[in-house]
Amino acid sequence: MTDREKIIQVFYDYEDGGLVSLDLNKILNCLDETLIGIGIGEQGFVTSKEDVRQVFTTGLKNNTDTKHSLSFEQIHVLIHEEGFANLCAKVIVRAEKENNVSISQFLQSLTLVRRGKDWKICALHASSPIVTEESVEAYPLKFAEKTLQSLKEKIGEEAYLAEEQYRQAVLADTVAFYIINFSKDVFEKCQLNGDLCAFVEPQTPYEQFICDKLPQYVASEDRAHFLETLSLASIKAAFEAEKKELSCEYRFLCPDSSVLWMVTTVRLITDVVTGDKKGIMYVKDIDAGKRRELEMIEKADRDVMTGVLNKAAFIRSVTDSLLLSTGTPAFVMLDIDNFKSINDTKGHPAGDLVLMAIAGILKDIFAADGIVGRLGGDEFAVFLPGTHTQDALTARLEQVLEQVKSVKQCNKAPSNVTCSIGVTFCDDKRSIEEIYKNADDALYRAKQNGKNQITFF
Repeated sequence: MTDREKIIQVFYDYEDGGLVSLDLNKILNCLDETLIGIGIGEQGFVTSKEDVRQVFTTGLKNNTDTKHSLSFEQIHVLIHEEGFANLCAKVIVRAEKENNVSISQFLQSLTLVRRGKDWKICALHASSPIVTEESVEAYPLKFAEKTLQSLKEKIGEEAYLAEEQYRQAVLADTVAFYIINFSKDVFEKCQLNGDLCAFVEPQTPYEQFICDKLPQYVASEDRAHFLETLSLASIKAAFEAEKKELSCEYRFLCPDSSVLWMVTTVRLITDVVTGDKKGIMYVKDIDAGKRRELEMIEKADRDVMTGVLNKAAFIRSVTDSLLLSTGTPAFVMLDIDNFKSINDTKGHPAGDLVLMAIAGILKDIFAADGIVGRLGGDEFAVFLPGTHTQDALTARLEQVLEQVKSVKQCNKAPSNVTCSIGVTFCDDKRSIEEIYKNADDALYRAKQNGKNQITFF
């Protein structure tokens, strides 16, 4: 092992002895005979192995039914020519009890001295674990409990809870956070973790600021939702309803013109001294997770083979569109002529190629202004919002008939694939069920009248 590897192993053994295996001998074996000093939280500074023994023995919790494990981050080692070395690292303690998991973390700084081929710890400082209820539960020694209790006694239970909310906002993976006094409608504090969000000077009016900055930072389609959720009136209503938190997801406009999904969350608190209604607002980047979520939703709505909407998603989209449509929307149904014979004579791979080709034709012609879906088997549908005339729509559908004739089977020459089309126009008095039936009736008549044609209901 290299010196660096030996030093890290000593660190691992020391942490394991004190936090996982609770093995005093393992701890003492890592220490040099002549300690310069070890600082252990509120236990103070100890300078001998006997001191360490007493501190460890009195600090143990009775956690026999709790399983602890460790992980480490940001381990840095510096070795000096004089036979000394320094190690700094972040220690994360994970405790599991009856399927409940809690986590504590702290920073560790060690000084080690070379003793022959070995390295021993001669000085150490461990910052107190982050003092929250959850982290104290995870920590296997009593020191954190004392730190937490002294903090609560010092600032008061309610003030501690407010500080805990503040800490959670700081520790979260935030782009920015703000403290806002909603009773006075002003910002009190701002901290940015990067240059995405705007810096806000203390005493800046809250309501005016978010209204002024909205076009700069929030995508147009999300602005109404943002204001509805985070306006001063909404926040005051949330306080009256005794809500603890408000949250809004939206598309954030970055300075480089890119767009990220963000969430702005406001934790609602009451100042125990003044009684003012306040909030800890923090902005978090959720772009990667949100895009994965949207991608999964998109995949769930898509027909696997053709890439157009499946029947359920198509009907849902048409129903939503009908609620907003004005004019004369059109509903089109298309069925491949003699599709069964294609599968029977050419095989299902040939039939699949035909389905994918026709879906591509419909997307090319209608996707820009319509909704394209596969209803099942060899049946497709298109919904066109807005106003459409029979003549204009016939011209577009004739393009479909012509392009379908050029579809190839199994990459061979075109083999006279044709389709039949039924069309109905919609109005706001018709249900989706009635519209569907009318288009289906028109399609049936197109089949009965010789196929390869367009029939209007």
